[in-house]
Amino acid sequence: MASILIVEDDFDIAEGIAEYLQRQGHQLDFAYNGRQATQRLAEDQYDLVLLDINLPYVDGYDVCQTLIEGKPGENLSRVPVIMMSARDKEQDILNGFYSGAWDYLIKPFSFAELAARVNVSLKKANTQLNAPSYVELNGLKLDVNGASIQFDGKTDVLFSAGVTILQLLMKHAPATVKTAQFHQELWNGETPESDPLRAHIYKLRKQLKDRFGVDFIQTVKGVGYRLVLSEETQTK
Repeated sequence: MASILIVEDDFDIAEGIAEYLQRQGHQLDFAYNGRQATQRLAEDQYDLVLLDINLPYVDGYDVCQTLIEGKPGENLSRVPVIMMSARDKEQDILNGFYSGAWDYLIKPFSFAELAARVNVSLKKANTQLNAPSYVELNGLKLDVNGASIQFDGKTDVLFSAGVTILQLLMKHAPATVKTAQFHQELWNGETPESDPLRAHIYKLRKQLKDRFGVDFIQTVKGVGYRLVLSEETQTK
C-alpha cells in the first residue's frame, strides 16, 4: 500500500482515480489547485504524486519543480511524480520531464494503465531507497537516499530520474551506458511516449553544469552516454 497525492482540479476525474486506486490497496489524499498541492507536500509525506498540469494558482510544472528545489536530504526530492494532462504535444510532454516528472500520461487514459504506471514508479522508488546510500567517484559523491550530489565543495539536489541516471553512469564509468540500459532502469524497458530519456539527460547535464561548472556527461552518438571525470573533464 502506498500513500498517493492526487492533484487534480476536476473533481470527477480525481474521484474516479481514487476509487480505482483504493481498490488496489492505496491510500489517497487530494489537492485541487497548485497552492493546496504545495501545502500538502510541505506538511505530509507521500510515496507518489499524480499531478495535473492545468491547475488554478500554480500550474503542475511549478508544483513539480518545488519537489526538486528542496534542501539536500529532504524526502520531497525523491517522490515520484506522474503527470496527467490532455496536453499531447511533444514539447508539453518534454516540459513535464524537464520539470522533474517521472512519467507522463495523456488524458484520457485507462485506470488500468494508470495503475500499471503507478506500480512501476513505486517499485523503482523502493529500489532506489534500498540501494547503497553513497556512490563516490573521483571527487564526485552521490547521496542516493538524500538525492543530492557533492563536488568541489558544493552540493545540489537532484530530481528522481537524475539520481538513477547519475548512479548508472557512475557505476559503469568510464564505459558507455547504452540507451537500452537507461530504459530498463527507469521504466523496466517500457519507455513512455516521446522518449523522455533525452529530456532527463538534458536537464541533468544542465543542472550539473550550472552548479559545478563541469560537463560531466558525454553523448556517445548512436550508443548512449558516459561519465567523464579526471583529466577528461571539460570545464568552463
